[in-house]
Amino acid sequence: MFWGYLVYYTTLLHLGLKRNYSYRSRNVQKKLVNSVRDAGKNVPFYRDLYKKAGIDIQKFSGTKDLKKLPLVTKDDIKSAFPDRITREGTNPNSCIHSATTGSTGKSLPIVYSRSTYALYLAANLRIYTMIGYKPWYKTSYIKYSPLEKYNLGPFFRFDHVPSVTSIEKQIGLLRQNKPDFLDGYPSIILEIAQKATPEDLKYIRPRMIMLNSEMSTCDQKDFIARVFNCPVYDEYSTEETWMVASQCKHKNYHLFTDNVFVEFLDKQGNDVGPGEPGELYLTTLRSPVMPFIRYKIGDIGRYNYDNCSCGCQFPIMESFDGRADDSFILPDGKLVSPLKILNTFNMYIQKHLHLLEEFKVIQKKHDHVVIKLVKGSEFSQEAFGEVLDSLYGLLGDSVHINVEYLNYIHNPGSIKRKAIESHLHN
Repeated sequence: MFWGYLVYYTTLLHLGLKRNYSYRSRNVQKKLVNSVRDAGKNVPFYRDLYKKAGIDIQKFSGTKDLKKLPLVTKDDIKSAFPDRITREGTNPNSCIHSATTGSTGKSLPIVYSRSTYALYLAANLRIYTMIGYKPWYKTSYIKYSPLEKYNLGPFFRFDHVPSVTSIEKQIGLLRQNKPDFLDGYPSIILEIAQKATPEDLKYIRPRMIMLNSEMSTCDQKDFIARVFNCPVYDEYSTEETWMVASQCKHKNYHLFTDNVFVEFLDKQGNDVGPGEPGELYLTTLRSPVMPFIRYKIGDIGRYNYDNCSCGCQFPIMESFDGRADDSFILPDGKLVSPLKILNTFNMYIQKHLHLLEEFKVIQKKHDHVVIKLVKGSEFSQEAFGEVLDSLYGLLGDSVHINVEYLNYIHNPGSIKRKAIESHLHN
């Protein structure tokens, strides 16, 4: 049964690349109405939520009614798990179980039906084939845990490289696996690119690389591409909803509106304009067992109305600016996205290649920032002074910056590595 679902959804999703999936298309509106009505009728949490708000959910008619629905947070979902947030009549033993990794400090259990899980796997295959992946390519993926394996002989061969092992062991496994396709965390693949020797690169020669799960800059992607001499792409997904957006061969992020409906909202819950930063709220369209409706994912992004010359009809997300709770809040209330801070560092890392080994920037108070720093082999105070000058230009003179020099940077309690972190949102 599982393979039947997987083949069916793989075919369906690939055909969908040429269909109209703009936000107001009939395809998207129909899925949105069905998902919201089903959740409001059959999931106790949403049924009670909408009843309390005085909403007749069976009259929900699409985008124009979406703003009437309350916004939902991770704490809301977690407090309702499992009985009140899963569809009535669900047999937990017949479902696929997962959880968020807890990089925000709050892990969330998640349940998918087998058909939804098959669709999510098919969505992964779709983003791979969008950039030229072939089913006979050998893949190495860098994650904290191995995926469930479904053997298809010479096709879809996946080798797991643990994200928590040493960089030396990771390079050794990649030399052994000789992957055609490399998939994993940007920070780890960047470190592999920095540490790999010319001898290592005789064995590690991927045809393409896909980055995910963490924020990465254009400079980082360009560096990885130069080292491995192959194109590097980025995708944006969550454990709650799986595939949200991914880059095509033209490096545009396409929003997969056949899987999840994405809203870009300001602090007052209003839609932002094209090119403006907005906090992302997600509504699943294919997960009836444990739906997420207007769910605050905690990330910041921008969208636009451009069309892509790749021919894909999915709308475009202009950029992903990082986590909302990692944005720095300045004394005057202004927000600075973590991507801007990260880009400031990367600008000088490109200029002075061995200036820094590792860094982490933490906002302790509105006017107090700490930089944890591991010096590189060619560190100099003069060169690092350029970094500090640019940071003061970005954050303002009212912010005091302290620098702590360390031998290594420890990241307890988190699988993902966060170079930019704000404590003001805790």
